Amino acid sequence: MTEEIILITILGGLAALDKTEAYQTMFSQPLVSGVIVGFFLKDISTGVKMGILFQLVYLWVIPLGTAIFPDSAMGGIVGTFGFITLSRFFPTRADLVLFLILLYVILFSLFAGWTLIRQRKLNLKLIRKADLYAEKAETSPQDPAEKISKLFFWGLLGSFGRGVILTGLGILGLFILVKPIIGFFHFVPSHFFNGIEIPILAFGVGTMFHFFGKRKNVVWLGVGLSLGIVFLLI
Repeated sequence: MTEEIILITILGGLAALDKTEAYQTMFSQPLVSGVIVGFFLKDISTGVKMGILFQLVYLWVIPLGTAIFPDSAMGGIVGTFGFITLSRFFPTRADLVLFLILLYVILFSLFAGWTLIRQRKLNLKLIRKADLYAEKAETSPQDPAEKISKLFFWGLLGSFGRGVILTGLGILGLFILVKPIIGFFHFVPSHFFNGIEIPILAFGVGTMFHFFGKRKNVVWLGVGLSLGIVFLLI
């Protein structure tokens, strides 16, 4: 388990980079990161299902300006890890596990989103320093490229470190907070939370139609929904 946690915290760092400064290949989206987490934990099918569910949960998030939005990259990774891992401790309470994981991850991802705003403000200071180095280069024979490269490196390192630390804290919280709470709810009938994924799917589909429900997108919506149903049935 230790090796898997290390790999997933590193994945969290890379996902933080992908979401902000580096490349933005979109692998930080839960739909992709969930599959990677499932691969690390040797449960790809559950990783795919959790990736789809968490992608639907965060589908409405469009981070603009300095508003605080849930960090879907951190939420998807921690949420998928939490469900796969805690379901092994409570194999007969999977729906309860999913319900509590959702509550935990939404709060956690809001905190992660707050740290992302703080990081952007720190990066702004680095950018201002880089501008000063560039201005001095106009009147100085010294090449500022090395100093600017160092600032760029510190920005990337800060983003990667934020992802690693947050993922580690999220995983720690799963064992310190969520796992004991699941044990506390042992008196609740196992069928009480049955079908918890259905309202999530409904919410996600509703969000898709709200954002993309135009005539020209009907074909792509149909293809996406069909693939989602296939994945859920696998």
